[in-house]
Amino acid sequence: MYYSPTPNRRKSWFRLLSIGHRKLVIIGSLLGLLLVIFLGVIGYYGYRAAQFDLNRVCAGVNTSMLYDSSNRPIASISESESRFVSRDELPRHLVNAFVAREDENFFEHGGVVFTSVLRSALRNLQSMRYEQGASTITMQLTRNVYELSGKSMDRKLLEMMLAQRIERRFDKYTILEQYLSRIFYGQNCYGIKAAARHYFGKEVKELNLVECATLAGLVRAPSWYNPVTSMDKAIAVKNETLQRMLECEMINQEECNLATAAPIVLRRGVQSADTLSSYSVMWTRHELQEMGDELPEHSGGISVVSSLNLPLQQYLEKAVEAALTAIEQPGQYPEAWLLGLSPEEAAAARTSFARLRRPEGLKVRGENNDLKGLLQCCVLVVDARRSHRGKILALVGGRSAVDGHDRWLDKVRPGRVAAPFLFCCACLPGGDDMHIVARSTEVTGLRMGYDVVSSFYKSLKLPIEIPSREQELYLYNGLFKIRRLDLARLLFCLLNEGRGYRLSMVNSVWNSNRQLIYHYEPEKSPEYIRRESAGAVATLPPFQITDGEPVTMNEMLPEGCGHWSMVFRNRGVCTFVWMGFDDASSPQATARELRPLLSRASSRLAREIYEQARKELRAQQETAAAAQSTAQASRKTP
Repeated sequence: MYYSPTPNRRKSWFRLLSIGHRKLVIIGSLLGLLLVIFLGVIGYYGYRAAQFDLNRVCAGVNTSMLYDSSNRPIASISESESRFVSRDELPRHLVNAFVAREDENFFEHGGVVFTSVLRSALRNLQSMRYEQGASTITMQLTRNVYELSGKSMDRKLLEMMLAQRIERRFDKYTILEQYLSRIFYGQNCYGIKAAARHYFGKEVKELNLVECATLAGLVRAPSWYNPVTSMDKAIAVKNETLQRMLECEMINQEECNLATAAPIVLRRGVQSADTLSSYSVMWTRHELQEMGDELPEHSGGISVVSSLNLPLQQYLEKAVEAALTAIEQPGQYPEAWLLGLSPEEAAAARTSFARLRRPEGLKVRGENNDLKGLLQCCVLVVDARRSHRGKILALVGGRSAVDGHDRWLDKVRPGRVAAPFLFCCACLPGGDDMHIVARSTEVTGLRMGYDVVSSFYKSLKLPIEIPSREQELYLYNGLFKIRRLDLARLLFCLLNEGRGYRLSMVNSVWNSNRQLIYHYEPEKSPEYIRRESAGAVATLPPFQITDGEPVTMNEMLPEGCGHWSMVFRNRGVCTFVWMGFDDASSPQATARELRPLLSRASSRLAREIYEQARKELRAQQETAAAAQSTAQASRKTP
C-alpha cells in the first residue's frame, strides 16, 4: 500500500484553530473576571448614585450668600426672583440651538451615549490626558445640580449613573428646563432668564434665532465667547451653532444664511426685577465675573467669604450719609467729627461749618429715594497690613445702591492727585530727580517730554485716556480721565513701595456641597512702580506728612470732578474718599461755594473712617487672640 509523505493539510489547519481545554479555561476565566469587574463597577457606582436625592433636580438653586471675614452673613448675591423657565416660555429655536450644539441625540438617548463615551475614552487614552468628556445635556445637568467637580474617571462614572437615574425619573423637557435655568452664561448670569435680560433686554420667549444661537454657543466658554468682551469670537461661535442646526435639519438654508449675516445686537443695561442690596454685593458680583475660568463650573448656589468687616461696613454707610447731610443741611454736623474737642472748640466747629455758603439749588435727600442730582460720595477702606495688603475692609460706591451705580468704576480727571505718578516718571533710571518741580507738574512734564511721560502711563497697563501730543499739558496737569478705582489702586501701590497690589474682596468660594472651589492666595506683588521712585515721591506734595501721623492727601479735582481725600498708614489701614456730583458740568458741581464744603467734609470723613477701621481691626485681633487662648486651654485640660 502506498502512503503519501505529504501530511493532511486539513488536519493541520484544524489543529492550529482548535483551542485546548487548558486555554479554554484560561480565556473563560479572564472573560468571567472582566464580567465580574464590570458588574462590580456598575453595582458600586449604581449604589453611590442611589444615595443622591433626585428631588434636588427640581428643588431650585440654593441662594448664594456673601459673608464677611468672620463668617457673618452680609447679603444674598442671588437674584430674588425665580430663575426657572417653563417649556411654554422656550422658543423652538432656543431648544434646537442647544440640542444641536450640546447633544443632538438628546431626545433619543437614555442619559448617556455609550458610543460617544467609548470614542472619548479612546481619544483620552491616545493623548494620555483628559480632552473629551462626551457629556450629554442630562450629564451636564447632573454635574451642575450635585456640584460634581474635577476631571476624573470616578466623577464621570458617577455622573453617568446619576444621569440614567434622572432620565428614568423625569421627562426630557423637565431636564431641558432645569439645564437651561441653571447653567452659567457669563457676565454673572445664571440661568437663561438672566442671560436674555442682560444681553438682549428681552424675556426668554422673545429671543430670535440669532440670539438663541449666540447663547447656545456662549455656554461652552462664557469668558471666551462673550459678546460683550469678544464680539468677533461670539459671532464665530454663533455661526458654528447655526451650521450645526442646518446639518441637523432644524433650520433651512435660507434661515441659516439670514441669521449668519445678521449682527449680534446687544441691549445691555436692563436691570432685572431684583435690586442690589448693597455696594458690597455689586463689587462681589463684579469680582466673581472677572475671575471667569478661575471658578469651576457651579450652579450659582455658592457661599463667598470676603475680607469685609461687617461692623465697619455698617458704620461706614451711616457715616457717609451723615457727612453728606451736613453739607446739604446747615446744623447737621456729625458728632463723630467733634470727638477730642473741648466744648468751646466743638461749638466753634459747628458754627464755622454751618456758616459756609451752600450752592444755590443744592438738592436735599428726601424720603422718596430720588437719587438723581444728589451729592454723592465713594469710600474705600483697604487693609495695608503686611499679610492682608490690598484686601477691602469696607466700601461705599455712592448715596444708595438702589440705582445700581458703583461710582468707583466711573472716570474722573485726577488733576493734582496724579502728580505723584508724574514725579515717579521723573525718577526713572537715566533721569534726574532735579526734573521734579513739586509745585508745578506742568514744568516737570515739559522737562521730561511727552514721549517719556505717555510711555510711563502706558506701562501701567490701565485704561487711562492719554491726551494727544497737541494736548500734552493736559497729560502733565492730570486732565486726562482715569477710573476712581484705578486712581486709588495706583496711590495704594505707590505708598506700598511700588508693589502691584490689586484691590480685592473675595477670600474664598464654597459650593452648595461645602466644597472649597476657590481660595485667594496672597500675591507676590511684583514691583509695579519702581521702588526707589515710589520711596522718593511718597514724601513730596500733594502727600502731607507729619511725624507720628498717617500720610494724608486732600485735593480738589479739576473741572467740577469733586474732592479727593486719603489717609494712609503703612502696615495699617488706607482710606480713600471722593465727594462730588455725577454730572461734573452741572451748576452745583462747578459752584465756588462747594469747594470749602467738600474739602472739610471729605477730609473729616476720611479721618473718621480711618480711626474707626483701626478700632475694628484691634477688636477683631483681640477676639481672635481670646479664641486661640481658649482653644489652647481646652486642649491642655484632661
